[in-house]
Amino acid sequence: MSISNREKLLQAGIELLSEKTFSEISMDQVAESSGVSKPMIYYYFNNKEGYYKALAGHLLQIARSLNKKILRPDLSLRENMTNYVRFRIEYVKTNPGISRAFMSMFTDPNIGLLIEEMQDEINVMRMEFIDPMFDRAKRNGEILPDTNGIMVIMTLNSFIIAITIKILNRIPIHDKINIEEIVDILFNGISARREDN
Repeated sequence: MSISNREKLLQAGIELLSEKTFSEISMDQVAESSGVSKPMIYYYFNNKEGYYKALAGHLLQIARSLNKKILRPDLSLRENMTNYVRFRIEYVKTNPGISRAFMSMFTDPNIGLLIEEMQDEINVMRMEFIDPMFDRAKRNGEILPDTNGIMVIMTLNSFIIAITIKILNRIPIHDKINIEEIVDILFNGISARREDN
């Protein structure tokens, strides 16, 4: 199956984004890297801003499809969180280019033009995956009823980002990463089944 010019342009953007920030990528570089003529960028995306928005949307769609594979309604919240952390760490090791592109997307100081579109897609993922997962865990008595799922996921993602930075920059991780222990630490704060001392 042949890849469309639009897909080639987006793939080139991911490859470039693995080495540069959005603001450092020129449309000449995208054309050269993709093998697609520069006028085609404007045909598909109207302008540089349109291309950046499409590229950010493409990356978030990748994240959404990965979440569909990872998070399962038949598993407990603890199991889903453990699988999520394990998958994300392994994904960084096996897909460093896309992982760098994601990091660049979220850390580029000139990303303001994409914030609204990114937030919309993040909200869709929250409603599709995070809210149902935490609502189910509350109904099942797995976690406290007042648990803030977004805060828990943000905390978990902060850890994942720290590990991602170490892996991508080849910074030694001196202690073995114990994913279950990480999830246990989070559950100590939100579990409805904990014993207060």
